[in-house]
Amino acid sequence: MSRQLEIGRQSLERVRSGLFLALLVVFVSGCCLGGYQLGPEGIYDLGVKTVYVPMVEADTYREGFAERLTEAIVKKITEQTPYRIASSNKADSILTVRLVGETQRVSALNRYDDARQKNVELTATAVWRDLRSTARVDQSPSPSLAPNSGVTILSQSFLVPEMGQSTATAQQEAIDKLAQEIVGLMETPW
Repeated sequence: MSRQLEIGRQSLERVRSGLFLALLVVFVSGCCLGGYQLGPEGIYDLGVKTVYVPMVEADTYREGFAERLTEAIVKKITEQTPYRIASSNKADSILTVRLVGETQRVSALNRYDDARQKNVELTATAVWRDLRSTARVDQSPSPSLAPNSGVTILSQSFLVPEMGQSTATAQQEAIDKLAQEIVGLMETPW
């Protein structure tokens, strides 16, 4: 009887293995035939090879924000996308960013009216254009992508002085988050 039980277990294992392989083949072929791709090549427009990022224009009065945001955007593009940074005369596309707002406000006070927490908010607009034609690269059906207006992005960070943070670290965190959001817009829409 134990011999029959052992044969039954082996048969069940073969059936399970065969079913797993069949499902794996169906899944992989479905992904390939359905146009899905894995890796960064699957989420970025491979027709665009290079990006020109001019200096961010700033409507704010804080000195150095435009330069720091431009640097953060260029760094994120080179780290996270297959695109290369190029000069304006050699680029396939241009990513134009305008810093339109910067706010710092106290969100919590201690009993002595000292700031316990501040919010640092940055607002920017970004437009990514294909220089090979007059079309915009970002062809998402999102209503926020109205022609010539760009996408508005908001980034927020918190400053807690009691935890040893400074205004400069909170501002840099907001800049890095904003750059991450802007570069995230370069992905192809689903």
